[in-house]
Amino acid sequence: MRTASRFCTYARSGLKRSFHLVLDWLGIRRFKEHSFFATLLARPAVVADFGAHRGEFLAALKSEYPISQALLVEANPALTECLKERFGNEAEVLHAALVGGNNNGPIQFTRSNNPESSSIFSDWAAAYGIVDRVGVPAVNLSKILRKLGGRADLVKFDIEGAEVEVLEGASASDLAGCSQLTVEFHDRRPPLTRRDVDRICRRMRREGYGIVHANWPYVDDILFVNLRSMPALKRIGFRSRVALANALFITRRAIFDRPSLKRI
Repeated sequence: MRTASRFCTYARSGLKRSFHLVLDWLGIRRFKEHSFFATLLARPAVVADFGAHRGEFLAALKSEYPISQALLVEANPALTECLKERFGNEAEVLHAALVGGNNNGPIQFTRSNNPESSSIFSDWAAAYGIVDRVGVPAVNLSKILRKLGGRADLVKFDIEGAEVEVLEGASASDLAGCSQLTVEFHDRRPPLTRRDVDRICRRMRREGYGIVHANWPYVDDILFVNLRSMPALKRIGFRSRVALANALFITRRAIFDRPSLKRI
């Protein structure tokens, strides 16, 4: 009995090591619950972080990769000040809420006792207790890309439900200007559902993006890779890489289907 248990432990450990080896070979990294292809990052890279919070994602990225330009967008005024103090001249910090279309705001933003649950959806923030409601300037993807010279190598979305409206309303030319988008979708609280996420994924495929479900079957870590922007031969290779990555993440869930392994 103990021998069988020990064998299973060794086998699982070996499979886990193999998983990480293949992940490294594919060039996929994951910082602060957001996955991306490190092999696609320009050296140095242009980065946009929507829902920057305290800058954890950018700090992790900067520790390993050169960044030429970084723009952080945060709706919470207190966190905006923290970002300015933390990064100084290393990044541009914009106090605003990212929205779809041409909404000029101001946007009503509800701050929660749990800063990560602060949202334009007041019911979401209420789950942890509401601190207050503030009017926040609005900004859209087009304006951010113009600030970055028309192109971003990596765009991170963690905007507590607004990601659906933003990606649905983004123009084809704006999406074409993004090499990778790593998105945390929120589909478990009204008014958003899995259907909304699936609709966005269909739209992104039409725009030429490959999709990696990095935490399959959940949608809190989805990576969109702009295949259309690549040369033909590289595009073929990356289609295969995307397919292999999805197979890898599905296999991981089948073998290590434990809540504690969600962050592997």
